[in-house]
Order: sequence, then structure tokens, then C-alpha cells
Amino acid sequence: MVPPAQSSDEPAGSPAPAADIVHPFRKPRLEAAIGWLAACGFLFLAMVTVVVGVQSRERALNGAQERAEAAVRVLAEHAARLFDAADLLVEYAAQETAGRPWDEIAQSHALWDKLNGQRARLPFLDAIWLNDGAGLLRLTTLAFPAPFSDASDREAFLFHSRAAGMDGAVEQPHIGPRIIGRVTNKATFLLSRRLSEPDGRFRGMASVTIDPSYLSGFYKELDVPHRPATILLRSGDLDVLVREPDNAADPVPLSDLTRHAIRAQPEGGAARDDTVIVTHRRVDSWPVHVVVRLDVAPVLASWHRLIAPYAGLGAAAALALAALSVFGFRQAGAARQVQRELERRVAERTASLQRTIGERDTALAQKDLLMREVNHRIKNSLQVVSSLLGLQGQAVGDPRLSDHLLEAGRRVQAIADIHRLLYRVDDVHFIPFHDYLAELCRELERSARSEGGSWRLELAVEPAEVPTDHAVPLGLLANELVMNAIKHAYRPLATPVSAEAGGGDGSGDGRPDGCGRDGANVIAVTLRSDGDALHLIVGDRGVGLPPDFDWRRSRSLGMRLVHTLSKQLGATLTVENTSPGVRFTIRLPHRPVQSGSAS
Repeated sequence: MVPPAQSSDEPAGSPAPAADIVHPFRKPRLEAAIGWLAACGFLFLAMVTVVVGVQSRERALNGAQERAEAAVRVLAEHAARLFDAADLLVEYAAQETAGRPWDEIAQSHALWDKLNGQRARLPFLDAIWLNDGAGLLRLTTLAFPAPFSDASDREAFLFHSRAAGMDGAVEQPHIGPRIIGRVTNKATFLLSRRLSEPDGRFRGMASVTIDPSYLSGFYKELDVPHRPATILLRSGDLDVLVREPDNAADPVPLSDLTRHAIRAQPEGGAARDDTVIVTHRRVDSWPVHVVVRLDVAPVLASWHRLIAPYAGLGAAAALALAALSVFGFRQAGAARQVQRELERRVAERTASLQRTIGERDTALAQKDLLMREVNHRIKNSLQVVSSLLGLQGQAVGDPRLSDHLLEAGRRVQAIADIHRLLYRVDDVHFIPFHDYLAELCRELERSARSEGGSWRLELAVEPAEVPTDHAVPLGLLANELVMNAIKHAYRPLATPVSAEAGGGDGSGDGRPDGCGRDGANVIAVTLRSDGDALHLIVGDRGVGLPPDFDWRRSRSLGMRLVHTLSKQLGATLTVENTSPGVRFTIRLPHRPVQSGSAS
């Protein structure tokens, strides 16, 4: 480098100061570098703010939609159970009045008492109605004798009277629109069925009125964020039956977005625009939809509150960058002060991130709680189904049909017990099957003893946890095998053994009835693991299987269930005559196998 020329006032040969050499060349470059770095920093902060804001807003909307979809699934299951129960009551009323003249029905106080007693079991129903072929009201649980009312112009009556010539429509239940009752003078809607003469002619209509305020009250108690609007409507004309919240006598009609979403996805789905989120689902096989409508505004308000700390952090980072640009021109001491400020801000951001992680853990805990609540509701719904099957089994007059309904109720109860364990255990992916098996056997033993006879179940179970997706079929297998032994193992030798019967031939210990040494009918249930597989063994010392019995070709529902569930699990089923008795062994590998390898 050539030094600048010396002034005439300086002595010849004296060196120039270092500052005069460095400052004119480096200071502009440093300022430009700091300016460019500051500009890039501000641009980066702006991009990060926009990206984070857009993504977090989308996550907030998606989260609200997922919660609405979960709520609509629960509401659809609830509505399905209500309509199923109401339909059973309508069928019960139709059976009680079949073959009886209308004048006798109208004057029968005993029939009125019986129907009113059944109606009282279902709090969401207002009354049962029986109309003759002309539409006149002949009997109602609302009052006795029935007041005058003509339903011949009602949609439900016209539907059933015109359905006489339509294939498949005669027995189809109908859900009517929301109406103001002519007798009750209150808002309600009908679930009805056609009554037919023995020759198929139209006899009249049996119906029940469902109270919309009961459903509205249930919807109001649901703990769903942002208080969405919950709507129950008919699938065909999309008439609103129940809307919560809605204080008007006639609910507000559906929006165009909701109508388009239901017509585009009839079985269920979701749609949203800039102002509203709509999720809907069809109620099982009923022509009814449940809709949850959520306004976007409160969701975005919550998002604004959530994003505000991050916006503050972005502003603080921008200020820090500006300060860094200013203090970049100062001496090293000021630079160290800026560094300490940045470290403090990093600590604040770290604390904020830790709070965010804590909020995420809280959200995961809430999701786990929701899963447990869903399993709890499923268990309650299955118990309702089991109870309804039991009630129906007691109500029918055919003993064989009654037995079939009671067996179906036990199977549904066995599944409900699995879901009861699901909301009690810490890990919903595995179930302590030994606890479930012990409780199932105790319940079956109590049931068998209550029906007469001396029974004893010998349990030898080891602790074993099975995956949740294996628990239901394995529980049904245990239920079928133990019930099979209870029903058939210890029948007398003089009674022919059915193709479903289990048990031995009764000759091993010299007792003609195949009982245990203390006189009790013994059934042994074993659960053990050998490292590679889980073994479920059910054995007895009863009358045994017929020599030509082939369980794989049995036409009984129980053995077909055992065979099908074994294949579904990829398990091996072995049936052995133990003389006396019979032993069923199910070997379930710990690792899943191919479906075709099951025996």
C-alpha cells in the first residue's frame, strides 16, 4: 500500500497514524455490511412471522374441525341408540295391538297401563300414539280415554297409507318433520310404523313422539369448545328437527354450505368457509343427520390469544436486531452488552418454548381423556343394547327366540366389559386380559347358578396383556366356550348331545352325571403363556362330544363364532375328547400371523 502524501507541516519521513490509514477504507464497508445484515434479518423475521402465523392459524382451524368431527361421531351414536330404543317401543305397541279390534284397543285401560309403563322407561319420549286406518286417534299414553285427533293429513300417516303398494316400504319406519302437536300443543316429531291386517291391508299407524327439548338439553351439556350449534335433521328434505342453541319455536333453516356438504357426502364429512366450520354424520341406518356447526370467529379469537406471545417475541427480536445494528457501530464493550441482551432474550424464548411444550403435553392428556370418555360412552351404549336385548328376550313369547336374544345380550355385554377396561387402564393399546377373564367367568358362574344347578368354575390364569384389537374377539371366544360348557357339558346321558355340545362322556370317574367329586358341575378355565404364544383352555368332565362330531362343519352359531373368531385372530383351535369331558385349546401367537394360517 502506498501511504498518502505528507503535508508540508509534518517533518519528512514521519509515519502516518494508523487510524488515518484504516478508517477511510473500512468504516463505510462495515456500515454497509451491518445495513445489509439488518435488512436480511428484518426480511427473515417478516417471513418467519407470516409462515408461523399462517401455519398456526391453519392448525387452530384444523384442530377445531377435528374436535367438531369427534363430537358429531359421539352425537350420531347417541341418536342411533335413541332411535333404536324408540323403534323397539313402536314395535312392542304394534305387537300388543295386533289382531285386536280398534274399539277394544280404545277401551282397554290395561293396555294403556302396559304401554304407559314401557313409555316411562324412555325419558326422551312424550307419548305412544295408535291411529286407525282412517287416521283417528284411538289410544295414546298421554290421556285415557284418547282425545279426538285426526292425523289423516299428517305426513307420517300419508307415508304409511300410500306405502301399501310399494315393495319393502310396508315395514319401513318413518321419521316425520318437526310439528306442533294438536293434542300436546308443543313442538315434537314422530317415529312411526305401519300397522297391517293379516292379509296385508293397511290397518293404521303406531308412533311415538320424541321430545326435541330432551335432545336439546343433552346437546347443551356437551363440553365442546367454542359452543357450536348442534343440529338434528332429516336426510331427505333436510328439515331441522332439533337445533341447539335456538330459542325460536321453528328452528332456523340450514345454510347453503351445510346443505351442499350433506348432499355431497351423504354418509358424513366436513366443510368450511371463511366464517363457519360444518361437520355432519348420518345416524347409522336412520334417515337422519347430526350436524355440528362452529363459527370461525371464536376459533380465530382463541388463536389470536395464543399467537400474541409469539408476536411479542417477533417484535422483541426485531427490536433486538435494530439495537444490534445501532450498537454494531459502537465499541466492543457495547457489543458485549448487546450480547448479554441477546442471551437474556434467548432465555425468555427458551422459557416460552418450554411453556409451549407443557401446553402440548396438556393437549395430549386431554386427548387421552377424550379417548377414555369415548370408550366409557361406548361401554354405556353397549350396556344399553344388552339391556334392550334382555328386555326384548323377556317380552317375546317364543322360548327359543328369547334364548337367542339373551345370548346375544351376553355377547354384547362381553364386548362392553372390554371397553370398560379400556377407560380404566393407563395404556389403551393393551388390556389385562386375565382380569377380564376372571370377571367374565365369575359373572357366567353366577348366571348359571341363578338358573339352577350346582356349578363351579376352576380358574388358573396367569397375568397376560393382549393388544386392544385382539381383546374383543378373544373375549367373545372365552364367553362362547364357557357358555357352551355350561349349557351342554353336563346334560344327562339320556338326553341326546347337540352338535354344539361340549364335555366328556361321563365315564372317567364313575359318576353317571359327569359331576365333580363334590357334586358340582366343574368347568376348568386356564390362561397361560409359554413365551411364544398365549393359551386359553376351557375344559370339563361332562358327557363329551359325539364320535362323529366335526366342529369345523357345525351349523350352530356358537361354533361358527368360535371358528370365525379363531381365524380372525390367526389362532389355532384344538378340540380334544379327554374321557371324561372335552377340552378346547386356543393358541394365540404373540406376533401376528397371516390370516390363512389359522386352523
